[in-house]
Amino acid sequence: MRKNENPSFFDPKTLIAVGSVALIYFGWQTYLGKKYPGYAKTPTTQTETKTPEEATGTNVVTASSPAEVKSEVVAPGAAEQVFNYANDKVSFLLTSRGMGLKNFTIKNFVDKDKNNIKLGDSAVDGLFEMRWAGDLKPLEFHVTEQAPGHFVGTSQVGETTIRRELKFNAENSSFANTVTVTNPTEEFKKGFSLLIPETIHVKGSSSIFFPSYEHQDFFVIHNGGKHETVNFSGAKENQSQSFTSASILSVSSQYFAAAILDKSEIIPEIKVTSQINEKTALAELLYKPVQVKPEMNFSEILYAGPKSIDALKSVDPELAHIIDFGFFGFIARPLLYVMKACYSVVGNWGVAIILLTLLVRLCVLPFNVMSFKSMKAMQKVQPAIQALREKYKEDPMRLNQEMMAVMKENGANPVGGCLPMLLQIPIFFALYRVIGSSIELYGSPFVGWIHDLSAHDPFYVLPVSMAVFMYIQQKITPTTMDPTQAKIMTFLPVMFSLFMLQLPSGLTLYMVVSTLFGIIQQYLIMRDKSAPTKSVKTAKA
Repeated sequence: MRKNENPSFFDPKTLIAVGSVALIYFGWQTYLGKKYPGYAKTPTTQTETKTPEEATGTNVVTASSPAEVKSEVVAPGAAEQVFNYANDKVSFLLTSRGMGLKNFTIKNFVDKDKNNIKLGDSAVDGLFEMRWAGDLKPLEFHVTEQAPGHFVGTSQVGETTIRRELKFNAENSSFANTVTVTNPTEEFKKGFSLLIPETIHVKGSSSIFFPSYEHQDFFVIHNGGKHETVNFSGAKENQSQSFTSASILSVSSQYFAAAILDKSEIIPEIKVTSQINEKTALAELLYKPVQVKPEMNFSEILYAGPKSIDALKSVDPELAHIIDFGFFGFIARPLLYVMKACYSVVGNWGVAIILLTLLVRLCVLPFNVMSFKSMKAMQKVQPAIQALREKYKEDPMRLNQEMMAVMKENGANPVGGCLPMLLQIPIFFALYRVIGSSIELYGSPFVGWIHDLSAHDPFYVLPVSMAVFMYIQQKITPTTMDPTQAKIMTFLPVMFSLFMLQLPSGLTLYMVVSTLFGIIQQYLIMRDKSAPTKSVKTAKA
């Protein structure tokens, strides 16, 4: 008799298999529930009932509408409110979650890929979002739009009521932000924070020979005026730093910035973090009151837009300091205004750079003449000094005395060639920062093939020209170097040319014009009949 080939469901092996599958399934679901809070929960059904704002015609879009606003943290039963705002300069969405801004877009500027510039770009956090300190969730607000760009939101946390008013100024792309906290409890001493999130952009080049000028920074200004910069786009590891007694926080690229200027009685702290693998950066301006009062008020000025010194000053003069001109900023700012004055006359930023470069070179011309004459005098006494070295090689003290006597007799000064050049370095560093950081050059054409002075020369005409001019300048410059050193220096033009391949063409234009001016200057000085032509005098024995 044949056995039944269809085993019963209650076969022990079958039961063990079913039990194992069930155990694995429920274990996996439990793991996902712990790792991703809210996983597998049924989404809250959003009603079609109109809110008071919709009934009055206010532009309110719920999360179920076509506006794609990502927000992963929603209070149970709370529908997200989203408000659209747009003018000819900017557009953004304001969400009730933290009253943060999403998709903040600068409409009159585009990036290298011809896409509009976006600030505070994040899939999770909103620009200028408000949250309780130490909480990963934004505060939930009920928001009303008083007028286009003018929003008022209220939030209830236990017995504490938070009222936030955000008013956009379309003239200068700034927000007046006020926060009123009523009936705060002791828990409020933990404070609250305002966020500036950002996505870390991939740099154009990270090669040591082809460096990219692009950068993204956290920029903190303390109440005493001291400022600190934390570069996160070029960092090799995650960043996490805290600052106290701060007045301004900015997250910026080379030409654009989102910033918070504190105007409150309580001095805030600042925390900045970046995650290299996730390509995210986050800056928090944090208020931690030592004492609580029945009503507490906080106010800030928020800005998101181009780093134009005029635009920033129109918002608040203090905000203009987020443009970091470096250690020689006191020289750079006047140079910027001179360049802007040149542009007002010629109407072309490339020509304005040329005029500014020529003006600076003319101002430092006396120092260059002094340096050149001193170098020429030192070159003439080199044979005599070499003879003294051979003669007194066993007596260093006597050698120094004789060398000084020879140089004095011939009007040569060993530091005369270096000192004038050192005096010029701050000016040229300041000029470099001005041209490399001016939003005015962003997208501005020069001539022919240069359509954007903030981008590198697409055909590398300027870097190659720079190498040629540097080589010519080396050949006509008096030198006291030995032949080996001179041969090594011949590679310098090539190195400079390589470094400039990825620099903004505005910067390269400045260096080319400056070097060409130096060649003409040296040619004219060498033709100067008043230059020393006497024979070298030797010291008396």
